Amino acid sequence: MISITQRTFDPLTIYTEKIKKEMYASGTATVMMKDNKIIYEYYSGTHHFEPGARMIDESSQFNVYSTRVTYIGLAVAIAINEGYFSLEDKLSAYLDQFDKDILGEATIRHLLTRCTGIKFGKDKADRVFDLGMNIEGKRPDLLAYILKKTTGKTVAEILNEKVFTPLKLKETGWMSEGKDTLVCDIHSPDSYPTLRLGANTGEERNLFVSARELALWGNLHLNNGLIEGKQILPKEVFQLATTIQSPTALPKRFPKFGFLWWIKDQNVSYDYDELGEKLPAGTYQIFGASGCSCTVIPALNAVAVRMYNSLYTEDSNVFDYLGDIRKFGSLVVSCMEEYSKLRNGV
Repeated sequence: MISITQRTFDPLTIYTEKIKKEMYASGTATVMMKDNKIIYEYYSGTHHFEPGARMIDESSQFNVYSTRVTYIGLAVAIAINEGYFSLEDKLSAYLDQFDKDILGEATIRHLLTRCTGIKFGKDKADRVFDLGMNIEGKRPDLLAYILKKTTGKTVAEILNEKVFTPLKLKETGWMSEGKDTLVCDIHSPDSYPTLRLGANTGEERNLFVSARELALWGNLHLNNGLIEGKQILPKEVFQLATTIQSPTALPKRFPKFGFLWWIKDQNVSYDYDELGEKLPAGTYQIFGASGCSCTVIPALNAVAVRMYNSLYTEDSNVFDYLGDIRKFGSLVVSCMEEYSKLRNGV
């Protein structure tokens, strides 16, 4: 007999497999949480395409790429809550390797919400648009630099102490060497699989996480740090991270950000918006280059995580990555709503 959960999430399973083929990923994982419980899981494929590849399962750890920036964002929220610096502190107070005149009035708020108007090089900065008037690429490395300078700790040290150890997370970490639970990256149909490794300090693109633990990460934020009756961190930390922090002067059409989370705002009309049309206001999401994403939907008390391992998606001429993530978000809402109806006998 087909269960309610299987029946309601069949469209998501079909879509997940369709995208796996289109982006040439060797493996995928999906985890849905609602009301603090995992209600649906799906694992498919292998860690790479070569002979003898390990099957994807609940312990498989994917490189989540830009999804990692929310981890840096939470470390920043912790530091602000503990009084090390504030959102309104000027960047010039911390980034003395750059010209103070170029940094001008730009603050940590602007850096977190991607609207400094500055293009940062290794040791040079150039102003490319007015402060707070447009959206730019994220610079989590600069936030990690400020964290180290002010707290004396790396991102990884802060999160290991404050989050990973209390929650007993064993499948989350910045990897400096390989192991059999790590899923390889697929760059193209003709390339060899690779692992992106690096320092284990927390600022590099080498955070590997299992689908379940990424869902727990989203659920931790959804519950403002309250897990199984225990307050892991002050709720104010999560409220900082997951509410809109973009300056009020930012034109309404541009996306709004918390601490690097994209936050659903009905006024946005940005061509490159990553949030699906059906996602309700207040939803927050993060999306990485390999296809991994974490979507938190407070209106439904739900978290949706999906994992892929394809960097083939970085070329938008080959794969419509924006259309994909938007459709995924809207499909999650449809499936969650149908699940709730069936559970409630509607």
